[in-house]
Amino acid sequence: MGDIHGNLSAYKQCMERSLFDKELDKLIQLGDVSDRRPHSAEVVEELLKIPSLTALRGNHDVWTMDWLIHGITDMSWIENGGFVTVRSYEQNRNRIDIEKHKEFFLSTQLDFFIDSEKRVFVHGGFTNPKGPIYEENPSICYWDRSLWRDALNSLKSTTSQNFKEVYLGHTPTLNWGRDTPMNAQNIWNLDTGAGTNGKLTIMDIDTKEYWQSD
Repeated sequence: MGDIHGNLSAYKQCMERSLFDKELDKLIQLGDVSDRRPHSAEVVEELLKIPSLTALRGNHDVWTMDWLIHGITDMSWIENGGFVTVRSYEQNRNRIDIEKHKEFFLSTQLDFFIDSEKRVFVHGGFTNPKGPIYEENPSICYWDRSLWRDALNSLKSTTSQNFKEVYLGHTPTLNWGRDTPMNAQNIWNLDTGAGTNGKLTIMDIDTKEYWQSD
């Protein structure tokens, strides 16, 4: 599943339309669960209900974590949709276990994930040809756009060629006038713009069938 950005209704539509079984199915979420749309706290609450969840850490999630755990309010975050995340948590403070939410951002979310078939899942990308595990600074996994940019420009990607596939978000496909998943070389971009005026996407990565919100 691509970037949710607090879009609770889109999340629910994707889960319903894909017939996702929370008890049996595994969800890999590519980061940026928070900001821009008004229901970040509620989205995290829903994700916490999935036993087999692999959650990746996005740049917006880092901002949210810094505020939620350390009380750090970055103005770049506020100006990029963080203010609605603050409001979401204020409105839900009596309905959620805030410690579980802190643990979600701090420990549940991963910088990247590589499965048994050598498929890489990361929010932004990576620059080290050996893979994201060799990045000296984990922030590259949240912020990098070069991996996707180079693949689109038909440059031979020495960064991704050691892996079967790479799945990422971070850079909305709306930038290319698309609200559906995009594929370049062995890289899939699933950020189809749920944080703005696009859609949320959930994909069966074995069949490449996907479902979207309105």
